[in-house]
Amino acid sequence: MTKRFCPHCEDDKNVVERKVSIPVGAESFSTRTLVCKECGHYALTSEIRREMDEWGRSLTKNIIEPQPIFSEAAHRFAEEMAARHGIKRVPLFRVLTAFYLNRVVNRDDFQELKKFCESHASRKLLEEGTRSKVSVPIRYLMYRKLQTFSEVWKVPHAKAIEEAVLFGLTVLSCKGENFDRLKTIAESLQQYIADVAQAA
Repeated sequence: MTKRFCPHCEDDKNVVERKVSIPVGAESFSTRTLVCKECGHYALTSEIRREMDEWGRSLTKNIIEPQPIFSEAAHRFAEEMAARHGIKRVPLFRVLTAFYLNRVVNRDDFQELKKFCESHASRKLLEEGTRSKVSVPIRYLMYRKLQTFSEVWKVPHAKAIEEAVLFGLTVLSCKGENFDRLKTIAESLQQYIADVAQAA
């Protein structure tokens, strides 16, 4: 166990070992750790994180179910892309989100790519029509990445999914002028979707 010291209160007098429930989406992970009686801060050791990961992977249900909002055009194009790969629209939204979180946000040119896609003509077409919500069930491993992204960029989970999906759909719909810029990403994304669809 780590040293009994609270980094928030900068004190060790009120730190005790006790059971805590750590919120993980709509679920709670219970463990014993050092807790500050004064401010409630608890120690998240690497061992506890490992235990939490094992617990999260063992869950057979969804951790959260954000409701991103997309336009009619985005829904239609997503249906078309999903059908092309033999999957449904909501699983495609999850695949696009996973690709974005795993393969795009860590790139050196992430900000540049993001701006490029947001101003691309294809993106504007994807924003046409009335907008409607869709529930996107998320399991533990994706939740963890989504949570990190949401905390870093200060956006709700639903907004993070919207950003990821619209980026993916824009990449998949780009053709002609300036397509070279996104061609490698588009090919990688097509393969990623195909691999997931095959495994499903």
